Amino acid sequence: MPREPSTKQGRAKSNRVGASREQSFDILESVADAFFAVDHHWRFTYVNRAAAERWNRSRDDLIGKDFVEQFPQAADSEPWKAFLKAMQERQPTRLEVVSPVVHQWVDLSISPTRDGGLSVYFRDISARKRVEEVEGWLAAIIESSDDAIVSKNLESIVTSWNTGAERLFGYKAEEIIGRPITLLFPEDRQDEEERILARIRRGERVEHFESTRQRKDGSLVEVSLTISPIKDAQGRIVGASKIARDITRHKEAERLQRLLVHELNHRVKNILATVQAVARQTFNSRQSGDTVRQTFEARLLALSKAHDLLTRENWDRASLSQVVAEVLSPYHRDRFETGGPDVRLTPKMALALTLALHELATNAAKYGALSAPSGRIAITWRVQADDPPHLILRWQERGGPLVSPPEQKGFGSRLIERSLALELGGDVKITYDLAGVVCEVKAPLVDERDEHVGKAA
Repeated sequence: MPREPSTKQGRAKSNRVGASREQSFDILESVADAFFAVDHHWRFTYVNRAAAERWNRSRDDLIGKDFVEQFPQAADSEPWKAFLKAMQERQPTRLEVVSPVVHQWVDLSISPTRDGGLSVYFRDISARKRVEEVEGWLAAIIESSDDAIVSKNLESIVTSWNTGAERLFGYKAEEIIGRPITLLFPEDRQDEEERILARIRRGERVEHFESTRQRKDGSLVEVSLTISPIKDAQGRIVGASKIARDITRHKEAERLQRLLVHELNHRVKNILATVQAVARQTFNSRQSGDTVRQTFEARLLALSKAHDLLTRENWDRASLSQVVAEVLSPYHRDRFETGGPDVRLTPKMALALTLALHELATNAAKYGALSAPSGRIAITWRVQADDPPHLILRWQERGGPLVSPPEQKGFGSRLIERSLALELGGDVKITYDLAGVVCEVKAPLVDERDEHVGKAA
């Protein structure tokens, strides 16, 4: 009689264990994760429905069979090494690995069992890995971009910062993440952020917005901004991503282009005005048709040579000695004596002196020193140290016919006086000495860019 309660208790305990095992079995059969168990001889003791389906095998074919014999491709694989370690050390382990059996990414959870074997859960994580791979690629693209790519929340706090942003603005990620994006805004641009955020909150995209930002060192950089809303999983706008591209060089190129177009327009107008004056005075003269044409062509050729010289110098400055050499090139070199320091002329001075020297040489060939075999011309120049410095140039003819002052000034004389006196703000003195014509020129050596600055001021 005393043993009856004990027997009843044993049966009750056995019933509870059986019910628990049955409940565990039901759970393992209903879960989507694959599960299997092996004993200490690596023989399958249990395979749930999900594992059998994943392997495309019958459970009856696996129970009692050796794991490696059934899946030889698993031998020496990363999962097999993890199984061996867990079996030997009797410690649970977990890893994410590509299964050599199903050839997919799986999350393996390995636990030692009381009977000396192992129980293994594995879950297909291929979809997550694909997402992670895409995210990794996107992160790599963002990180390697030359453009600054940053994100911020709706309170204008920086939440991400790539290396392109470090290069452009000078702040490292750890220096600016968590701080207001307005650190990059110059004082006169602070109001832009609120206008940008207002558009972002409305779901609008801000494209190719050109502005100025301030680097860590205080210097300014011109940027083109594209700003897009960032939405969470529920579609709510939670922040903005911003791409900033340095357009400083582009803007400098635009300014230079405008300057060059303005300069070209200025030069062309001056050239056309000069040609117009040359044409008007030439064709108003009393010369015959052929002579007028020849005179006009000669004057245009002189201008053309000056232009060629300036073009070779990129329209910066031309050497006075080269200007003189170009003008005198049609004549015998031994008829001239030239000398003076190296003087660099602005384009305006080079053109004016070219026309003046051409007229002096033409008149000398017709009426002066170059019309006689023994005639000679000395062309000398120096720089007078005034403020600004002045060019002093002297043209002196000798050995030609006796000279007498003309009854009235011809176009050549008027051109010399106008081109040098009016164009360059200089003084011209032409003396008709009996021994030969003497022309003295005094003109300031002023940089044309300084003139433009003065006019702009």
